[in-house]
Amino acid sequence: MAVKKVKILAVVSAVATALLLYLFLGSLGRPTATSTMSVIVAASDIPANTPITNEMIKTAELPAASVVAGALTDRTKVVGKIASAEIFVGEQLLEAKLVSTGESGNKTLAYAIEPGMRAITIHVDETSGLAYMITPGNKVDIIGEFVSTETSDDGSTSSKKSYTTMVLENVAVLAVDNIFSEDGKADSEAPGYTTLTLQVTPKQAMVLSAAQFEGQIRVILRSPVDNQETNQESLTLDDVMVK
Repeated sequence: MAVKKVKILAVVSAVATALLLYLFLGSLGRPTATSTMSVIVAASDIPANTPITNEMIKTAELPAASVVAGALTDRTKVVGKIASAEIFVGEQLLEAKLVSTGESGNKTLAYAIEPGMRAITIHVDETSGLAYMITPGNKVDIIGEFVSTETSDDGSTSSKKSYTTMVLENVAVLAVDNIFSEDGKADSEAPGYTTLTLQVTPKQAMVLSAAQFEGQIRVILRSPVDNQETNQESLTLDDVMVK
């Protein structure tokens, strides 16, 4: 009787072991559930300096463990931006590789220039540069002081005539020396700058270059809420002399 019980227990144990082994081996073939995230990836290679369109990107469901820190998940934060470096197909989109038109920050100055505009640098000193109180983002006017030579009709005599003219109005300052930051305040302890980089049209760039070559220019700071141009006429020395 005891032997019979031992045999029964052995059979039950063998069946249980076989069942557990079967369940274990079956679990090896089943994929384990993993958490995923929806992120924006490049649908094709995107060359550097390319404005990103909706067709260039897609949403991909990736394992959470493979998602890069800072990967963008909102298409509206990508479309319309410019790729500051090449982005490869399947690559997750990061803010570090995107820039907006008119934005510089830690990017190069070129991205801060609006379409159709140009950047030109002028030399200034403490007087012509408004005592070093101009900051990136300010709007300025440029006046020029020139001397012209007038000759009589018969060519026998000539005289010099000084005049001042409004060269440009409502011009945006992109940078002060090589500083693109925009804190809106002048630092009394900061070193003085020697150059201003302005955003102008191609024609304005030519006018400003000629003005700086032929005469002396001075920068006038504008109120940030004043965008009206005065179209001020030129003045000669006779216009300002008390008669």
